[in-house]
Amino acid sequence: MKTLLKPLFGLLLAGLLGQAQAADPVTIRIGSPDQGAGTTPFIAGPLGIAHIQQQLEQAFAADGVKIEWHFFKGAGPAVNEAMASDQLDFAWLGDLAAIIGRSSGLPTRLLLSARGANTYLAVTPASGIKSLADLKGKRIAVYRGTADQLSFARALQSQGLKEHDLQIISLDWSAAHAALASGQIDANWSGMGVLALGKQGIEFPVSTKQLPPQATTQAGLIATQAFIDKHPDLTQRLITVLVKNAAWLTAPQNQAAYTQQMAAQSAIPATLFEQEMKGDDLRFRNSPRIDPFLRASLQDSVDKAKTLGLIRRPFTADEWVEPRFVDSAIQQLNLGALWPSFDATGKAL
Repeated sequence: MKTLLKPLFGLLLAGLLGQAQAADPVTIRIGSPDQGAGTTPFIAGPLGIAHIQQQLEQAFAADGVKIEWHFFKGAGPAVNEAMASDQLDFAWLGDLAAIIGRSSGLPTRLLLSARGANTYLAVTPASGIKSLADLKGKRIAVYRGTADQLSFARALQSQGLKEHDLQIISLDWSAAHAALASGQIDANWSGMGVLALGKQGIEFPVSTKQLPPQATTQAGLIATQAFIDKHPDLTQRLITVLVKNAAWLTAPQNQAAYTQQMAAQSAIPATLFEQEMKGDDLRFRNSPRIDPFLRASLQDSVDKAKTLGLIRRPFTADEWVEPRFVDSAIQQLNLGALWPSFDATGKAL
């Protein structure tokens, strides 16, 4: 009898353990650089809306799936470190940081597009800088290792300039803004937040609004291959929530509500969000598609990162991107006509 009970007990124990493991809730861990000016964690765009409105928590609540948010003051490098330590499943990153992570061996895939964020040349009045050509020999701050660096490289290329023509100092956004306001540097190439220095007399002679679309900052949502393989259904549902948000953002009548929502969360004035997006094509800015423009831009970013010595192992954008989730969401939500594909130059096909 004891001999018969042993295998039965073993099977029962294994079954109970299997049930307990199956009952363990899945946790989706999402990371992003903290882009806010206050104490409240902040990220803009479709993921920012999801964070503020707790959309993912609501979308997965019935299944017992937990959502963890991680915001990093150390920008892209800190996010890559967390992903390398298996602390994150998804991350919202600018292209350069995501490329550096991938080149360093992080098994990530880029699932959703973000493109067209504008960057500004902020200068002190005493610098005499009126154009990109005037930057020769000047002290300019750029946050190396972030998408700003690639945007700046493209801006310089449009004028036949290279980084070694300037005195570039790597400073994070807060330090660069402080150094510019105090006159310790001549200029800063930075995102929307630098516009706040206009009240202190800082001038903005050039921005990506006057340059080809390729000079703008590209970003996106990346995920680990392990999470995608283990939870393709959860990955799809998460992407579908973000595609819905991208559609909402594409409607002009929602811009005021969006800027107010972002301002309240970020402690950045709503007028700066409005100024940064003014005149831009919302279909281009908010398209989640992995289209020819994004593929070409990412490949150019990989190539520039290699040329600038920022990565050792280049790769192709086509082997990195994974468009099936966003394509499925667009089809499911019947949004195919909302966003055209844009070619490598940023023109609608």
